[in-house]
Amino acid sequence: MSCDFSIRHYRDILEAGLERGYQFIGYEELGALPAGQKACILRHDVDYMPEWSPRLAEIESDLDIRSTYFFQVGASTYNLREPGNCHTVSKLSEMGHTLGLHFDVSWKENVQWEEAVSLCEQDKGVFKAITGIEPCDIVSFHNPRSFAEMVFDRSIPGLHHTYESAFFSSIKYLSDSQGWYEGCMCKVFASDKYDVIQLLIHPYIWPEDTAGDFISDIARMIKLRCDELTEYLLEYHPVCKGNEERLRSELESIMGR
Repeated sequence: MSCDFSIRHYRDILEAGLERGYQFIGYEELGALPAGQKACILRHDVDYMPEWSPRLAEIESDLDIRSTYFFQVGASTYNLREPGNCHTVSKLSEMGHTLGLHFDVSWKENVQWEEAVSLCEQDKGVFKAITGIEPCDIVSFHNPRSFAEMVFDRSIPGLHHTYESAFFSSIKYLSDSQGWYEGCMCKVFASDKYDVIQLLIHPYIWPEDTAGDFISDIARMIKLRCDELTEYLLEYHPVCKGNEERLRSELESIMGR
């Protein structure tokens, strides 16, 4: 088994968890977990490339695993109202996965922490208005380290979130955000080192075809978005459409610098 951040190996990781007796559960199930039962709360924060989420979700559904996908409503990198993204959310819901709010408290200029609860409730309303789906009770914060002292291991009156002590320090928390902290998750599952885990997976880190290197994969992702923007402008902007050859030449020159 080759450990990498490929879709193929993502299946290997989940299968390793199942083989070692881990039950994949939702946040609301943790309190009712039988004594001695190994479990994993599988969570996805959708920061970039929301259209890559179904690839992970389909693997999970094939293995009869349900997970929670958290989407932003005001991300700088995608628009939840865009038809393709709405379809993605609906598809995940139809598969039986849970949908929730991925909230960036810093989106509002001069925001005060005391506003967090009301702003989350507003965004939950926007989420439902756009998708027709009621987001789950629990919220996942985007870039939480910028206000860690207010979030990590802290309860917030009126707001359940993924960094409460029950989900963060009382059980093992692992994430792919900066590579694996303790080796690949397939090895962590196989080791039986932790009984209960909250596992955070970011869909954009798992391309269909990996170059085997994080920076190379990110460069490919950025290039893909550039290509998509180019084709969009060539289709819809008359000046770009009338100067396609020059536009492509300028892009090649800029990208080659």
